[in-house]
Amino acid sequence: MKKRSVVSFIALLSLMVGFAQLGGNVLFGQQTVGSESVKSTGKATDSMDVPLYAPIRVINGVEMADVFIGIESGAVVSSLKKQGVVVNCEFDGFVTAQIPVELMSKVSHMPGVTDIEISRMMKLASDSTLSITRAGKVLNGSNCGLPQSYDGNGVVIGIIDNGFDYQHVAFKRSDDPTQSRIVRVYDPQDSTGHEARLGENVLPGSVFMGAQIDTLTHDYGSHSAHGTHVTGLAAGTHISGYGGMAPKAEIVMCVCRNLNVYLPETEVANCIKYIYSYADSVGKPCVISVSVSTAFGPHDGSDRLSQVIAQTTGPGHIFVIAAGNTGNRYAYAYGPSTMEKPLNMQLGFQTEGYYRNVMFDTWIRTLRVRPVVQYHIFDTSTKRIVWKSELITMYKKIDASQFSQYFEPDATVGQEGYLTALLSLTSAKKYEVQLTAYNLKSKAYNGDQTSRYKIGVTVYPPKISYPNQTDSIYIDSWVVQGSLGSYGGIVYTDDITESGDTVTIANEGYYRWPDDNCCIGTYAVHDSIISAGSYVARNSYYSWALESMQYDNIAIGSIYSASSYQVQGYGPTGKALPTVMAPGYNVVSSVSRYSQYNTGIGGFPYMVMRNDEGFLWGIMSGTSMAAPTVAGIIAQWLQINPRLTPGEIKNVIAETAIKDMFTQNQHNGVRFGPNGKIDALAGACYILAQMGDSLLQGDVNDDGQVNITDAVMLITYLSEEGGLNEPVINSAQSDMNQDGLINITDALLLITHISLDDGN
Repeated sequence: MKKRSVVSFIALLSLMVGFAQLGGNVLFGQQTVGSESVKSTGKATDSMDVPLYAPIRVINGVEMADVFIGIESGAVVSSLKKQGVVVNCEFDGFVTAQIPVELMSKVSHMPGVTDIEISRMMKLASDSTLSITRAGKVLNGSNCGLPQSYDGNGVVIGIIDNGFDYQHVAFKRSDDPTQSRIVRVYDPQDSTGHEARLGENVLPGSVFMGAQIDTLTHDYGSHSAHGTHVTGLAAGTHISGYGGMAPKAEIVMCVCRNLNVYLPETEVANCIKYIYSYADSVGKPCVISVSVSTAFGPHDGSDRLSQVIAQTTGPGHIFVIAAGNTGNRYAYAYGPSTMEKPLNMQLGFQTEGYYRNVMFDTWIRTLRVRPVVQYHIFDTSTKRIVWKSELITMYKKIDASQFSQYFEPDATVGQEGYLTALLSLTSAKKYEVQLTAYNLKSKAYNGDQTSRYKIGVTVYPPKISYPNQTDSIYIDSWVVQGSLGSYGGIVYTDDITESGDTVTIANEGYYRWPDDNCCIGTYAVHDSIISAGSYVARNSYYSWALESMQYDNIAIGSIYSASSYQVQGYGPTGKALPTVMAPGYNVVSSVSRYSQYNTGIGGFPYMVMRNDEGFLWGIMSGTSMAAPTVAGIIAQWLQINPRLTPGEIKNVIAETAIKDMFTQNQHNGVRFGPNGKIDALAGACYILAQMGDSLLQGDVNDDGQVNITDAVMLITYLSEEGGLNEPVINSAQSDMNQDGLINITDALLLITHISLDDGN
């Protein structure tokens, strides 16, 4: 049987933008190219120019694409290299590599090559944190009842990001500010350092170490401060009250700077492998923090990057990722689609009835089952479908002229408006459908200025076009891009019947919202990954530029609305996510002097401090800030037990995370997180107990015994009569329920504990 090429069709088309000589219809993000020539700068300038795939890079004069190559065995690697493929990292069943564009088809047909997948782009998901997480108490160690201070000493923290200010004082040793705590910088785009090798394979770019790090300034222009901020949260040296969770940890920075705020998957995979390899070479445990996310993907852990993480994590190798920042948008639809009741979805837009660039990503749960899709336009006044496209089984671009009676392009954006649908079989062995409505403005409005016409999509089982195929499928669909800051929405119904072109509505709403947002980032779902959501730990800050306090009307402790989550029973996995919540709103940390925090000083309100040397600190919000906070706390825990596994970390979180009124999702009756908010001190105590080197819970006077003397001392401490003569107690061991408070509840629990021990 002849072997077919399994290069992802959409990815291969996307790569061809800017290389028109390769021919064919090209889909790059939301730009569809036939014979036209579209020039791509490779930069995301606004919401309609979001790149989906890593741009072409030139290596020794050869145009190369960043890819994952599926292989049947490791023996294929040498054959790939002979063909001119640059292999970076080897994993079970695939490698990361750069492949000459002109050899793409040839390599895909090589014996032993199972598939080629073009690297997607991942978007950056972007003080009081120390106290509210109780990480500060873990840093204080013995002063808070712990055997010692746990500050990340002997642990490696890896940060994969961009926007680094390498010489920021937050990355210097506290006892010698002339010495950097950054031990390695891996830059895939800079070849002036040491060759980056992993065994026999060479990574693109180079590695900087030792004195070379002191010569670095920043990774690129005056744009992002993101990498500096997240590194400061995880491992920043404490300066004027601001600092990270693990200020004594070694720092490895991996910069992914292809685009302003987007990182290619393959580079992230290479960085993960490099960081863990370095940590192993020095015999230290390691936690990696990555604050990126994307709504594109199967959301079930079958994507390549999730496989990379699954293969590289384990004892002393922990991976933390931001859950994503689309939780406040209705961005998920799901359900069965049958021949009798096909699944209908509507593309949401802003109230003026304008689709600038609404896009959503649909996945079929059943393996290797191709769906069929059809666009339609629905008239909200007459409750009729007034236009339908042809059935689409692979790829179709539908120009606005075909439905010009209802929608037209907005000339202020461009003369072209269209719908596109593209179906492709992915390396996950699932069909993916990417659907886009670009630059379409409704021509008719109701009295309240909402659009009379709405664009919808029907997803059919394959039987409608392929009689011998299944007549029922189950789909998951996510909005992944929107217009003018609005992600739009997806709404759907299973209550639709048609008679000719007349739609009979079975209930009052033709479309209805899904039951849950369920828009967790696609990389945040695998069991080997710790995913972080965000909550509000600060609702005010001092603006250096405005010379005044800024206040937000939002409750301390509440869940940050942008934080992505998934409740139990929803999504392809059915698991509640993210793993845990951490502060992620108005979070103060170090920021780059080469970013807008400095270049926009006069009118930039988010800088909170500038020291005498010109180093900056400022605020950012998002799950990007929660992830390094969680990673830094895990570094504290790894100092206690360097062999902790991802599963054990998750168990610590489940047993010790804070459950409060804000973590309860009243609508669904489940918890955000699903475990609640991370508690560094409770986690440290739990790990010590598991190791048999525990604090003696209830040993108030720290004499190695728990008895009635401890109960009397605790009651005396709590009584008003104690005054200045109140006894000094071990606060960590007195906090019986580990809720961060010492009160009468702890005294009652202690008395009960003593009674049970006495057999009463």
